[in-house]
Amino acid sequence: MKMRKAISAVLAGVLALSALPISAMSAGAEGAYALGDVDMDGVITGHDAAMVSRYLHVDNTLLSADQLALADVNGDGVVDQADADWIHENETIHIGCIKNSPNGIDSTTVYYQMFYQVMTAVGIHVQIVDGTDLDTNSLDNHEISKVAYNLMDVNGDGVLNLTDCLDAMVYCGYKGAGYLRDDNYAKTGRYDIESSCIVAFCQAQD
Repeated sequence: MKMRKAISAVLAGVLALSALPISAMSAGAEGAYALGDVDMDGVITGHDAAMVSRYLHVDNTLLSADQLALADVNGDGVVDQADADWIHENETIHIGCIKNSPNGIDSTTVYYQMFYQVMTAVGIHVQIVDGTDLDTNSLDNHEISKVAYNLMDVNGDGVLNLTDCLDAMVYCGYKGAGYLRDDNYAKTGRYDIESSCIVAFCQAQD
């Protein structure tokens, strides 16, 4: 009788655990990833700063609870400009940087953004794999590292799409014409690349 009760108790515990969401049973994101790694790809990059900028200036629903915890790098309970600035200052790779465009967004970045979009448009599934490989030649094998994918998401909305291609093309055009500042961003404190911000900034300089 005691044995039957013990087995019942163990089974009840197992069933209760299985009903919990995975996130409740695992360590929080802030324990699994470094503070500042908002996109959870294992590296603090310009994409993390871009995501925080977009959260602050464009879409305050962009970040999940786990991402907000990672974005609050100073631990004051609020994700604000100070956090975005710290992430930007501590990023190891700038937004847009891939193996063939080490200095940030340039025509190579736009090429691979477009290459990814064309493959997707014709129904070729590109697998996003773990790792920090920035060599986008892996697209020929229908895969790309999560870090490279994120770095090409220049507007920081978490999705690599045609909007990122447009934003990067506008950026390259105005940068090439000498309109943008040396820090490569149209607005102080904005680390996401958005064509409307670039155009507005450059028009204000005329």
